[in-house]
Amino acid sequence: MQIQRTLAIALGMAVVVAPGSAVGMRPAHAVEQAAVNLLNQGRQQAEQGQLEAANATYSQVIQADATSAEAYFYRGIAYHDLGDYQLAIADFSRALQLRPDHPETLYNRGEAHAHMTNAEAAIADLTQAIALAPDVVQPYLDRGLVFAATGNLPQALSDLDSAIALDPDNADAHYNRGKIYTELGNGAAALSDFNTALRLNPELAEAYGNRGVLQYQLGDPQAAMVDLRQAAALFQAQGDRQGYQQTLYFMQQVQQGSGPTP
Repeated sequence: MQIQRTLAIALGMAVVVAPGSAVGMRPAHAVEQAAVNLLNQGRQQAEQGQLEAANATYSQVIQADATSAEAYFYRGIAYHDLGDYQLAIADFSRALQLRPDHPETLYNRGEAHAHMTNAEAAIADLTQAIALAPDVVQPYLDRGLVFAATGNLPQALSDLDSAIALDPDNADAHYNRGKIYTELGNGAAALSDFNTALRLNPELAEAYGNRGVLQYQLGDPQAAMVDLRQAAALFQAQGDRQGYQQTLYFMQQVQQGSGPTP
């Protein structure tokens, strides 16, 4: 079962557009208002899933004002969500040149680096984001996942502890900490976290799947099958074919008496 990741996000940012130069004979304030309107239009398009259209709208802002950090930032998010992480990183980097030490941009560039399996760059950006905004949950969660992927489980656990301390009702944080506890061999702690994750989010198929595997490892195949069947049903309902097939494989292993691993 895979760790939980999130899409690139804007962490509560308001649209603030850097003053641009006048285009043609239009007054500067009219140009600035037009840029704000375009940014808002792009954000609405992105929220509706029209990512290509949003990119085109953000590019209009950049063409009119190449110093708009906001436009580069939001276009970077759109590129990220389209799966073009290299272009996302380029836009986030340009935004940071224009507006250094901006935690949301650092977070999102770090998250894009994580998708590119560039762990060192991801950790560097996420660490800087945490230093600038220590009360924001998501950078701790994502840095914890990067640490886990590199095998640094103690640091991963520390970051997930921090995320949960900031947001005790974060189901993804509990689920991922449960994964770390499983890998550390602490079955009781893992089971507790999976239970909490499912109480907070009963639709979290991965948590049912991992709890089912853990139940089998703890010697309770009946409970394991109950959880795995629920995971399979959720994966199927959510259109996650890979998760569904993997869960069916785990169910077969339990039925045959061989031990699945998460």
